[in-house]
Amino acid sequence: MENQEFKKSIAFRITDKLNYVSNSIVTKHILNEKTGNIMALAIDYGKVYIPKATPFSTFIQIIEGEAEVVINEQSKYLQNGDCMIIPGHTPHSIEANQRFKMLSIILKSGYDELEV
Repeated sequence: MENQEFKKSIAFRITDKLNYVSNSIVTKHILNEKTGNIMALAIDYGKVYIPKATPFSTFIQIIEGEAEVVINEQSKYLQNGDCMIIPGHTPHSIEANQRFKMLSIILKSGYDELEV
């Protein structure tokens, strides 16, 4: 199913399409395919995002504000522009000590390397 808000080959600024909602976690699926998905989140102050467990690594990037990422009970603080790869099968949460926006990208394995 085609995402009507995010069309392929059309430029967009994700921070403009993603708004904060008081006391909420807002998620927008940018791309959702068998090979993986890209999601944007706006997380309001005080909220904690605990994603579903996945066997695949997750790449996250903070695109506005700052976030606290807790992996195996160890905190890491990320700010605007910072990225992190969270290994698959790893318990984690992402906490909003202030509101922030982020991208979350999961690429599922299974493709053989292409010969060039």
